[in-house]
Amino acid sequence: MTRAVAYFGTYDPAYPRNAVLIAGLRELGVSVLEFRAPLPALTVAQMATPRGAVRLAAGVLEAHARLLVQHRRRLRIDAVVVGYPGHFLVPFGGVLAAFRRTRLVFDPLVSLWDTFAGDRGLVAAGSWKAAAARAVDRAAFVLPSLVLADTWAHAAYYEAEFGLPRRKLAVVPVGALPATQATGGSRPLEHGEPVTVFQYGKWSPLHGAETVLAAAELLRAEPFRFVLAGEGQLSGALRAEIARRGLANVEWLGALSPAELRSQALAADICLGVFGGSDKAARVIPNKVYDALACGRPVVTAGTPGARELLHDGEDALLVPAANGDALAAALRRLLDLDERGRLGAAALALYRRALTPPLIAGGLLAALETT
Repeated sequence: MTRAVAYFGTYDPAYPRNAVLIAGLRELGVSVLEFRAPLPALTVAQMATPRGAVRLAAGVLEAHARLLVQHRRRLRIDAVVVGYPGHFLVPFGGVLAAFRRTRLVFDPLVSLWDTFAGDRGLVAAGSWKAAAARAVDRAAFVLPSLVLADTWAHAAYYEAEFGLPRRKLAVVPVGALPATQATGGSRPLEHGEPVTVFQYGKWSPLHGAETVLAAAELLRAEPFRFVLAGEGQLSGALRAEIARRGLANVEWLGALSPAELRSQALAADICLGVFGGSDKAARVIPNKVYDALACGRPVVTAGTPGARELLHDGEDALLVPAANGDALAAALRRLLDLDERGRLGAAALALYRRALTPPLIAGGLLAALETT
């Protein structure tokens, strides 16, 4: 039985994946001891530059030193969990787990190579940077007793890419923290008030924001207001595209705190997931989808293999082809109907409460540990 875990590494405790697991474990009575040394504040794009790579390497070395200082000689734990982001600290976590004669769990959320060279295209696939990312990945995925994946599609990728046996993989959805204000209902709109459609992200290609802009252009004469929040790799290009198309129905909010993003989701009439056409986009369910479900908002996202593991088209979400602005626009027109928005919002909240709360997510991790 798992009574105590060491949550370890360079993880961000506010990042939804970590916040949900830590909160859920504690709700289930597990003692979570946190050992954390954050990395320098660098975007993925900055890490791919020579200067960023040097800063990252220095930060990784410093993190090892800071974590060594935090070591407790009389520590009693049943597992060491290396949280996200934590790829560079898995070997050190392995040393701690071996010293304590306990299990090492890695929660990668993504593959570094898949992120840098695949989805984001920030480094050339055959370059030394890509090779370095693969080497870090390989060590991080092979050493642990247990590797978590957010979907079965992602688990299959890890299995094939790193030769992991299925017994070392556990699928634990990301989930979301609860939204106490969520009701699952739809608000009636005042006469002439547009339907608010909300999407946020760090604007990598995975998000498919260009598809959202294409839908916004198709719907420019209809009662829709698109709200986009976040900053990232493609922010400049997206702002320029909004201006070029003259999309007066699109509002750009820029970077917001997690609390502000939650407020925007609760205030929206419809929340969007991702619409990118990459292999990675097909495998994942992003934080924004889980958050929308927790807020009881109707969700429209691409009908990828990953999404279909959780969502059912027309039942608890609307699923559309990836990279298809026409299909997205058609789905949004369907949600002009107040009753349809209310039905899907209620179904979204019911799905969250049934399968995606912190204790349920953490319970999946504990169940996997019992069989490892």
